[in-house]
Amino acid sequence: MRSHRSSRPPHARQDQARSGTRSTDLANRHGVDPFTLFCAYHLGITEDGAYRFQNIHEVARRFGTNAAVIRQVLTEFGMDPDTVVHSAFDMAGAQVDIMLAPDGINRTEVARDFYDEFRGAPRRARNWAKELDDAARDNERIFGPGRR
Repeated sequence: MRSHRSSRPPHARQDQARSGTRSTDLANRHGVDPFTLFCAYHLGITEDGAYRFQNIHEVARRFGTNAAVIRQVLTEFGMDPDTVVHSAFDMAGAQVDIMLAPDGINRTEVARDFYDEFRGAPRRARNWAKELDDAARDNERIFGPGRR
């Protein structure tokens, strides 16, 4: 499994992780635990510990609620798509690690470290123009001219 290093001191990451686990009124009313939501929605960990991509409607059914509640709770917990995109945490890498975890590995236990890393990861600004230009150059290099 990979290791993500943060530039923040350990105590700052722990403090932020603790603050990120405080439940909200909406989450309490619907029985939504932040770690369990992170595992289900972002990492695809099912109730039985297996891996399966789950869309927001499937996650909502798991919690006995609807997609609007899950969207709001994701925002309240700082796990909404905008936060993830602007986080220095490598969510795609974590998803792949969970998806490809070998038999006998407890995905939920692995996810605990990912959750703490995500909660402690600093936000970063994205330079979308540069990212698109880099991707276009890569496409041209891989697939040939005219693919830009």
